[in-house]
Amino acid sequence: MGKVEVNSKGIKNRLKSIKPFKSIAEYVWNGFDAGANLIQINYTLNDLDFVEQLSVSDNGKGIPVSLVDNKFKPVLSSEKREMETKHSLIHGKNGLGRLTFYHFCEKAEWKTTYQENNSFQSYSLHVDSANIDNYDKTDLTNSMLEETGTEVHFYNIFDIDNKYIENDLMSFLKKEFAFFLEINKDIGFDIKVNGKSINYKPLIKENDSFDLTVNDFDFKVNFIRWTNNLNGHSSRYYCIDSECAFKFSKTTSFNKKGDSFYHSAFISSGYFDEFMPFNKNGSDSSQSDMFDFQNEKSEIFKSLIKKVNLILRDKRSPFIVDFAKQLVEEYEQHGIFPKYNKNNKWESLRMDDIKETIMQLYQVEPKIFSQLNLQQKKTLVGFIALIVDSGDLDDLFTILDGVIELDSAQRECFSRQLKTTKMSSIVNTIEVISDRFKSVAEFEKLVFDPTMYAGEVPHLQAMMERNYWLIGEQYQLLTAAEPKFEEALRRHNYILKGDKTKHTIDHESKNREMDLFLIKQGFNEQVENVVIELKHPVNVRLGKKELDQVYDYYQVIRSESMFNASNYTWKFYLIGNKFDSTDYIQGQINNLKNQGEPGLAFSGDYKIYVFTWSEIFNNFKLKHLYLQDKLELQLQNLNDNYHDSADDIVNRVRTSDSKRELVVD
Repeated sequence: MGKVEVNSKGIKNRLKSIKPFKSIAEYVWNGFDAGANLIQINYTLNDLDFVEQLSVSDNGKGIPVSLVDNKFKPVLSSEKREMETKHSLIHGKNGLGRLTFYHFCEKAEWKTTYQENNSFQSYSLHVDSANIDNYDKTDLTNSMLEETGTEVHFYNIFDIDNKYIENDLMSFLKKEFAFFLEINKDIGFDIKVNGKSINYKPLIKENDSFDLTVNDFDFKVNFIRWTNNLNGHSSRYYCIDSECAFKFSKTTSFNKKGDSFYHSAFISSGYFDEFMPFNKNGSDSSQSDMFDFQNEKSEIFKSLIKKVNLILRDKRSPFIVDFAKQLVEEYEQHGIFPKYNKNNKWESLRMDDIKETIMQLYQVEPKIFSQLNLQQKKTLVGFIALIVDSGDLDDLFTILDGVIELDSAQRECFSRQLKTTKMSSIVNTIEVISDRFKSVAEFEKLVFDPTMYAGEVPHLQAMMERNYWLIGEQYQLLTAAEPKFEEALRRHNYILKGDKTKHTIDHESKNREMDLFLIKQGFNEQVENVVIELKHPVNVRLGKKELDQVYDYYQVIRSESMFNASNYTWKFYLIGNKFDSTDYIQGQINNLKNQGEPGLAFSGDYKIYVFTWSEIFNNFKLKHLYLQDKLELQLQNLNDNYHDSADDIVNRVRTSDSKRELVVD
């Protein structure tokens, strides 16, 4: 009886993290490492659908009896490890892969046949999971079948059922061997489970081929992008000679960038027939590594890889753009970006600028954004926002130079993209400002030009719905025109609480219709409610009657407890062209001037502000006077459709339009 040099406890401690599916994959690798091109996994089930018998067989070279000790030596002493080079596809390293069976069965038996001189020798070897540091070996016999190979049988199997085989094992095998089978597909390598070849093709998201020529050598590049990571395998170049034999491998320059661009580049050429990996130790005296044209240090190989990199970069570009968009969407969903009011055009434009910068930075180096916790993400985005707001892109490059290496092409591309983003933001801002001036000019025409015959509801109210930013940037429109108070309450509850339930309001004026009902939910959970009542500039003059109408609205609101939380405030805006002859409203405003709020006509549990149309429009012009001068807007040319009807004006769409009325299904 031979003796394994590490005791049973030590072996199991080293192998304790191995799952059954990974263990079975180790036996498949053992077969390929032994020169097999066909691995067969066979199993049978009992009446309870659990695995009763399981075996892994290969048509490799078998295990010569002289190597048995090496095959079952402890970790760090495997003969594979001793013969492995950094360019090899040899899988085994630990020397204990054959002992992982103890995770799913009690005993394993190896039946192997190898060729020695002109004869074929067979023997068996047994290992028990309870005494895993020992093995029993039978005597050598002459094999009647002139075929080499090894078959491993597993006995007294536990915790493996048919579902586990079909799901966990099959999924792992496909991701484990996809790249290897793809390399060797032209020479018939295969893995069969109960006689059926495993199909790894669904793991291929994209497949393309390219022909390249370097110094009169022809190369065929087969590019594959995988749907996900292949069990932790790196993205690599695989070099294959004219006989379809693997010669060399190295990781690609786009490997592990943090962007899920999982890919392989299989490069076939007669150039690799005499290819010898560069020997940094210089032990191969038959080859002058530094000057030979068939190793990875040669100019031909370097030129080849540069061309392949261009292909990979082109393949990655649309892919990385999609992932950059996904990153921004994810950051927005998880509250990574600084808080901003989506109803505020200026804040939205600024945030678009920040998002676009992050997308461009992600495309340059996705790894910057990988493996960050929530606080780190917020900090990173916050710093980027500060730099974007400052407009000094050189600061961003200074920071990046200390974090990542940008070549001149990447730096130039990134700089150009950021400048384009900034210019786009400026252009969009100018367009919004210009459209706002146009909208105000059109609004004034509806209000002050009697030949327009503008109606209060179809025109003035519709125009205010599109331009309620005149009252404030921060609001959201809940209702306009027709919805009654009960519908207003439903929408109010929905936006604040996510509740779509319809509630009944018990008040005689509950069917009154507010012209516009706006809401602003502050970051400190304060809720500001605004009701706007518009009056026709010609037919109605503002007085006590109009103020009483606003008071009626408030009585309905006060009667409903859901409208009256402690963190709610209510403001009412009454807008018309002139006050009536009683000067009742002007007197109210004069009495409250000491509170310092323009237009304030009532102050108590709620506030009423009264403005003329002229005051609304002039207030906008005063706020934008500086921008108007800087942008040199020609106001006389803004209303470029002078002969439009009132209907034409209210139906026109502009970039400055406020968000539409909230609709709750």
